[in-house]
Amino acid sequence: MIRQGILVFEDTAEGVLRTAQRFGGLSILDRGIRTMARAGCERILVVVPEGARRRVSRLPRKLSAQVEVVIWGSAPTLTFFPDEGYLLLHGDYTHHHSSLTKMVKDGRRQADLVIQTAGDGGQMTPLTEVNCDASVVTFRPADSETSGAVSTGVFLCGASLSPSELPTTTDDLFTFLSVRSAGRQLETRPVTSAPALWQRVVDRRSARAAKTMLFSQVTKSTSGPVSRHINAKFSIPTSKLLIETGISPHMVTVLLVMTAGLSAAYFISRGDEYVCFALAGILWQLAAIFDRCDGEIARVKLAESKFGAWFDTVTDNIAYLCAYAGMLVTVDRILDPWYLNLAFSAAIAILVSLTVMYAYAIKTGSGSLQRYLVGFSQHVPDEQKGHIYRWMERYSFVAKRDFFSFVYFVLCLTNQFELLYWFTVGGAHLMALGVLLSQRKMLEGHRSINGDQQPSSVPALNPLGAASQTRDG
Repeated sequence: MIRQGILVFEDTAEGVLRTAQRFGGLSILDRGIRTMARAGCERILVVVPEGARRRVSRLPRKLSAQVEVVIWGSAPTLTFFPDEGYLLLHGDYTHHHSSLTKMVKDGRRQADLVIQTAGDGGQMTPLTEVNCDASVVTFRPADSETSGAVSTGVFLCGASLSPSELPTTTDDLFTFLSVRSAGRQLETRPVTSAPALWQRVVDRRSARAAKTMLFSQVTKSTSGPVSRHINAKFSIPTSKLLIETGISPHMVTVLLVMTAGLSAAYFISRGDEYVCFALAGILWQLAAIFDRCDGEIARVKLAESKFGAWFDTVTDNIAYLCAYAGMLVTVDRILDPWYLNLAFSAAIAILVSLTVMYAYAIKTGSGSLQRYLVGFSQHVPDEQKGHIYRWMERYSFVAKRDFFSFVYFVLCLTNQFELLYWFTVGGAHLMALGVLLSQRKMLEGHRSINGDQQPSSVPALNPLGAASQTRDG
């Protein structure tokens, strides 16, 4: 397991500019640190040229990783694990953290130096072409005609490649690797992910390409069909604009998501007026789109956290409950009294569902009620799923915000208040039934999975005396 890394910026005037260059809401220096931490590095050494910014922003400082920034020619004080290799990242390159995570997880195996290369022979603005021959690695400038293995700026190095000596060498990074790896076991490891999850950033054009690459990965596999195919077409362009303003995901939640949701709740309380009813549907759909934006910005800025998940969940449910209350006001005004009585029973069903799902989220530590829907598939073995359970699993997407927000949007625009009422009330009772029938099996399944994943031994102590912690954000 590799738990340490070095981020190196070339000792040139271009290297000075590169550390401060920003895109996607972060400087390249901060993004490199954050990406390496997400890949599992607990101690990170950053080597920058004289005159480069050395101050790390608040975001990386919140990480559990230990970070030290030194200039070329300075000996670091950060202590590395003596018998462990390290992840080496060239500062010109931006990677999606999943690419580095896979590289670290695969490890060095028996090699002293592993060079990650582009499996398709190249990627936008490559820097070097790699050749390994007779245990000697050589790098030469890559050009548009190159057909060899092109480096992606990622290396796994054994302890024999002296991590503490790298900042004090008079050689550039590629010369250092060539000299120190001579006579040792080398490996080039191609990555063939599509789309490519790395990009060399040297100017505004390549920075835009890197930003596009990162945003191409923001949609989660658990997202609903409406979220993936409709909402994403609006949320991603919006997030690309918002992220450069410096706005935080929490601010997006409060200023956009909650404001739109509460405004929709007000207008639906006047649902007997078509204009207000239609505005409620439009605002509710906008809230669903903005709800994607806060998550997208958090993922691109590598700022996801348990607090953020809980904050998003709580604010969402405040908006839901206010919207339901607003709907009851209109029900009382335009429908028969028995409609209101049934709506109150649905309110009890909603509270029961939320109570069970919050309890599940607390016990599993997920911080998100959406994870309850994920648990339908992941936490219950197939042999324990009966016909009713499989039916609930197949149609659980109906309970996702993206789906019912879109249904609300359509029904409001077509002035179908009574259909909206039955969709809401019927859906609330069915959701409560599904939650009550599934929660026991899901908790048992989660405990079984969690028990299987417990570590079999105590982790190695930190040689610096600090307890190693991991957290998401």
